[in-house]
Amino acid sequence: MDIINQFLENPVNAGNPEEDILVTANEVKHVNDMFSSLCTNLPFLRILPKCRKNQIWTVKTCYIDYEGVLQQANHNTLVLLISDPEDLDDDTSFVRVCPITPFIETASANDQLCDDPSIVGFPFFVETWNEQPMLTELLENFVADYYLDVNEKNEVLSDDQKCFRELEISNALYLNHSITAYMNEMEQAKDFSFSVDVHLYNTVKTIHMPILNVQKPKLVQLSDHEEYAQAARMNNCVTENDCIEIGDERLSFALEVRKKSGDYVLTIIPKVDVQLIKNGQEIHGMSNSERLVYNGLRKGIYQIKSKQSNEIVTIRLK
Repeated sequence: MDIINQFLENPVNAGNPEEDILVTANEVKHVNDMFSSLCTNLPFLRILPKCRKNQIWTVKTCYIDYEGVLQQANHNTLVLLISDPEDLDDDTSFVRVCPITPFIETASANDQLCDDPSIVGFPFFVETWNEQPMLTELLENFVADYYLDVNEKNEVLSDDQKCFRELEISNALYLNHSITAYMNEMEQAKDFSFSVDVHLYNTVKTIHMPILNVQKPKLVQLSDHEEYAQAARMNNCVTENDCIEIGDERLSFALEVRKKSGDYVLTIIPKVDVQLIKNGQEIHGMSNSERLVYNGLRKGIYQIKSKQSNEIVTIRLK
């Protein structure tokens, strides 16, 4: 069990080949074999079901949080939904989850083991002692339905089991941070009409539009990755016709984002062959010879994918 805790405490970072690993090659192989020794072909759903209680989902390994910061997990995560989604606002919801672990050697007497590989591909147990809230937008792929019997008898944990639980609870901060960032952003959003997070070439930038129709809008101090829209820097009144402009010399197109009557309008200039994706669904807009226009967009994360190159721009409208 000790090598499992070492593995969790010092995850291998594939982006840094010179990192010192504090476990031997044989120990790493042993941990990897826990995942790969059972080969099971799982069904693949092309259309994702609506998330609900008693489902197992994979979680995105990276996401842009509501404060415009790119968050990355140390390893892939499976979770069991232990509640139905609850709304935070008209466009945002959260769900309560418990992570799933393949490290069955760390299970206590109360942990319910599942040795059926047809469910997720390997034996596992649900960390019922590690319940976390998270935004539903972090859920990536539906895996299976699973119904859990909770056993809450008193138990005595070994030192290794205590260490394992502490590490897993610490790693799960990646999940509940999504809620913390959302709450922080809702407090800050009072100073802006709307904002856009832009993820491009491994960096994230947040652009704010101040309150509309104010003669001299108040400009608050921003952090390093934030800036005001160009239209706001003149300290003049901005209206619904003003936009947040997004451009980069490496991109073949530029973006304009406006907010009108509570909805967002995205304009892509010039007209190029791209797809606008939200939650795996393509959104279709209108076009003329010069531009593409997408009306009626709601808050959330969108991907703009160029069909002629590998360009992908991820934006969050908020």
